[in-house]
Amino acid sequence: MDRSRWVTQPTGDGELALVPPGRNEPRVVDDFVRHVDAELARLNRRRADAERLRLRIAFHQGVAYPSANGFAGQGVVTVSRLLNSAPLHRALTAAPAANVAVALSDDVFRTLVLGDHTTLTERDFRPVTVAEKEYQATAWVRVPGTDMRLLDLGEHGGHSGQESLATNGSTVNQAGRDIVFAGEERPVRREPGVMNVFHGAVDASQATFGFSGGTRD
Repeated sequence: MDRSRWVTQPTGDGELALVPPGRNEPRVVDDFVRHVDAELARLNRRRADAERLRLRIAFHQGVAYPSANGFAGQGVVTVSRLLNSAPLHRALTAAPAANVAVALSDDVFRTLVLGDHTTLTERDFRPVTVAEKEYQATAWVRVPGTDMRLLDLGEHGGHSGQESLATNGSTVNQAGRDIVFAGEERPVRREPGVMNVFHGAVDASQATFGFSGGTRD
């Protein structure tokens, strides 16, 4: 994968990236996440728990196009909803030893995972319902190295994304804010991270979305 070909847009403490469609999609969903997880494990090895860098990752495929304030379109909106969803926040919170939590849209999951284009299987994921603003859809959450069947994602196994995630209107795109995850009593400070979305100059309908912002444990 050649990141020099990715079109990126800073999003506060994250990054939105449009990646050329083609053979990259399975590698980004599979290999890229694996390498990021390994690099974070190396980085966090000598850090205290409070200083660990952890990332949320979201993938989708759809339309993205330039606008006055960066990229817009259904693909950008969808990957943002996945990234900010309650189930993905809970997944990272419920697996304190993990470095990464990943969410795939249903389309990406069915195309790449069920289509046998990656080394991943359905057992590596857990279906959840994402309900953020006007968006509601099924997504597939994965925490590398974790048995998703045993992970506590909250009420009804984390299939509800209705709960408020943050105080003061904070979102992943607002750097430096303290946020309080559902079910937690302590604020968690977010660190710079990355959110990637995938590219086709104006119509990225064959692309895959996603790599996201980070939090400290």
